[in-house]
Amino acid sequence: MEILVNEALNHRAVNHPYLKALANGEFENMEAVLKDFASQYGFYSAWFPRYLTGVISQLENPEFRIHLLDNLSEESGHLHEEDMVAVRELGIKDEWVQGVPHPQLFKRFQHAMGVDADALPGIEVEIWRDSFLSLIQGGSPISAVGAIGLGTESIVKYIYRDIIKSIEEHTTLSLEEYVFFPLHTEVDDEHGLILLDIAEKMASQSAEDERELRKGMLKALNLRAAYWDDMYERAKVISKQNQMA
Repeated sequence: MEILVNEALNHRAVNHPYLKALANGEFENMEAVLKDFASQYGFYSAWFPRYLTGVISQLENPEFRIHLLDNLSEESGHLHEEDMVAVRELGIKDEWVQGVPHPQLFKRFQHAMGVDADALPGIEVEIWRDSFLSLIQGGSPISAVGAIGLGTESIVKYIYRDIIKSIEEHTTLSLEEYVFFPLHTEVDDEHGLILLDIAEKMASQSAEDERELRKGMLKALNLRAAYWDDMYERAKVISKQNQMA
């Protein structure tokens, strides 16, 4: 597991030029680029309950299913007290997040960024979310765990650190308005550990299981990296249009 986690953390999906450019303020029009990120990433994020449900439907072990059902409950805004203790230390107030479904938290961020509520998904994010859902639903159970665990939950907090830095340095949003991201650096970290434990138990049966786990992880990471590639190009176009204006 340690080898796979290190491989995931060193993947381009986690260390992408797009993320670094956001964090370092390298685009000419940071406000417009961040608004585009807010608009498009929301279409992927809103499907997260579908991804979790897809993994749960693949699992036969009742214990594993219970763990992910608990994860799904938290996505609906039902946070355990131990989670709340951790997020309070970040300055997050209970009423900002407790009982608020995570898609609504993202919509709060979008509203603060001025995203058009009727905005349509770009083809880039449609390809990503469709492909990721197909990966989970169409592969083996252990591949699905590799995708949602090692390839997603275990890396999100590192990706969101760049997003948080960009928001804090290039917008005037309050913590309440962008709370979706710091909340997930805490909650998803715990989810990642639980999924690592599930993955280790599932992959301990054979070398083929280990290979399937890694394959699911890499497919998820490659899909995310391809999406960042597309978003990087979108950001360059947005910045160029701003210069021409």
